[in-house]
This record gives sequence, structure tokens and C-alpha cells, in this order.
Amino acid sequence: MYLSGMLARGRTRVKASWFASAGRAVRWLTVAAWAGGIFYLSQQSAPLGAAPSAPEANLAHLALYAGLSLLLFWALSAPNGTPQAPVWARAAVAFALTVLYGVSDELHQAFVPGRAATEADIVVDAAGAVFGLSLPLIANLLHRPRQSHQ
Repeated sequence: MYLSGMLARGRTRVKASWFASAGRAVRWLTVAAWAGGIFYLSQQSAPLGAAPSAPEANLAHLALYAGLSLLLFWALSAPNGTPQAPVWARAAVAFALTVLYGVSDELHQAFVPGRAATEADIVVDAAGAVFGLSLPLIANLLHRPRQSHQ
């Protein structure tokens, strides 16, 4: 009986770790697909058809990098039931990775005919990351257990 219980627990542990690994792979593949979409748009001379106005271009940057930061935050999260880094630490890493990707995207655009690399786009990308990451940070503040004052 004892041995069969040990074997059953071992199978459960292996199955749970496989699901955790598969879940982690799915999260990072989603990040890679989103980043690939940004890369694809960046290599186009006119990604939105006609040349977009500045507000349209800024809105596109905000949305794309807010999405990237959220996906990175999700990918950095541990599966349910396992210890994970604090929310603010995961948000800081997701922010840094998003901004680094924005910088690499601007460097890439410097070599695309009809495109230019600008520091302003990096600032808008960072603002998109802040906007995207504000959502899980606010949700964490709202769902935090309250301390009772006695």
C-alpha cells in the first residue's frame, strides 16, 4: 500500500510538472508570436496602408506595447499553486523587456526603407508598457487582503 501511494504521488507530480511546462511554453510562444507581429509590422514601409498620422501611429505603438507588456507579465507568472515572484517584480521585468524590445524595434526600423528610428517612439512604447502593466498592478491592489486594525 505504501509503495503504491508513493508511485501515485510521483505520477501526479510528473503530470503536474508536464502541464506546468506546457503552460509555460504556451505563454512564451504567445509572447513570441506578438513580438513577431510587431517585427512584421516594423519591416513594412507603410504598415497601416497609407502613412498614418502621428496620433494613429502613437495609438498603434501604445496598444502593441501594452499588449506585449501584459503578455510578458503573464509569461513571467508561475503556474497556480507554485511560489512566484512578487507582482511588482514581475511587472518591473516585463517593463524592462518591453522597453528593450522597443529599442530593438527602433534599431530594426532604421534599416527599413521609408521608416525612421526615433526616440519618441521608444517613449511611446514605454508609455504603452506602463499602461498595460498598470492593469495587473491595480488588480493586485484591489484584491489584496485587507489588514484588520485592532
